[in-house]
This record gives sequence, C-alpha cells and structure tokens, in this order.
Amino acid sequence: MKLGQARQITSERLSFLVQRKRELTGVLKGDPSASAGGANYDRVELTRTLNAVQEEYEQTLEVADRLSELDANIQNAEASRQQGEAQAEAMEELMKILEVFRRISKGDKVPATDERKLMEYSSEMYMAAKNMALLRQRCDGKEHESLWADEEPEEEPVDPSELAANTEVGDPLAQVASAGSADLPAESTGAE
Repeated sequence: MKLGQARQITSERLSFLVQRKRELTGVLKGDPSASAGGANYDRVELTRTLNAVQEEYEQTLEVADRLSELDANIQNAEASRQQGEAQAEAMEELMKILEVFRRISKGDKVPATDERKLMEYSSEMYMAAKNMALLRQRCDGKEHESLWADEEPEEEPVDPSELAANTEVGDPLAQVASAGSADLPAESTGAE
C-alpha cells in the first residue's frame, strides 16, 4: 500500500470512529435522535462498545501520526537530496570557472564558450585574467578544449510530496484492533 493511500484510509477510519463515538455517546446520554427507532440498549454493553471504539480511535490516531511523520521525513529527505545536488552542481560550475580563469591568466588559449562563461560569472575576474595574460605575454600557451563539453542534460526534479505519497508502507492499520468493523462501510476499509 502506498503512503498516500494509507493516509487516506487512516483519515477515513478516524472520521468513521469519531462519528461512531458521537452516536454511542448520544445514546448513552439518552438523546432521542441518536437512538435508532427508540430501541432500548444495555448501558453496560454501550459503555464497553464506546470504550472499544475509543481505544481503536487512539490506536488509529497513533498510526496516522506515524504516517504523517513518515510523509514529512520522506519529503524533507528528497528536498535535501535535491538541494545537495544543486549545490554540488554549483560547486562544479565554480571549479570550472576558476580553472578557466587560471588557464586564461597563464596565457593559454581556451574556447570562446569558456571565456564567455567566465565573463558571465564575473567580468572583473575575466578582465583580471586577461590582464595577467597580457603581463606574461607568452606565445607558447596551450590550447584547451571546453570544460563544459561533457555536460549532461538536466533531469526533471522529483516532487517531494509526490515521492512521499507513492512510498510503499504496507498496511499500517493491520495492527489496530478493530471495534465495530462490521459497521464500517466498504470504501473506508480500502476494499474496492
């Protein structure tokens, strides 16, 4: 079962249990609109049923809290991974720019695309590199290939909330003792 589905089923189950608690509490308090057809009920049995529903509600609420925490953790991990990748790419770009600066300032020939990247990053660095190259006046400078020739196309980033919602979590409600499951509509149990 996917995390998004598990959260949906848990939410539906909590709503059902809240409604069931209201009904049972209304019957215990003698609310005529809560009792079905004015039937008489055993108060002890109603109290036991209400306690069982309350216990199931608390267990289901704990499961819902754990699922929410898992969802947030997955989203945060994915966002951190994406930020780390972006920072790594930015550092790689900076290292290339510094290497182009070094090559130009040594008097070596670099491709025009690399010079343009340096100029776009910092015109002051570009001018400093060119001035340093003029001071050296080397005629035997090396000719280099572009540092950006091996770039791969960018991947589409993954939406952290979509990743979290599609994470498999099994059936988290399997451990919750069901009180009054016979009263639960089929769509609330996840059965299609």
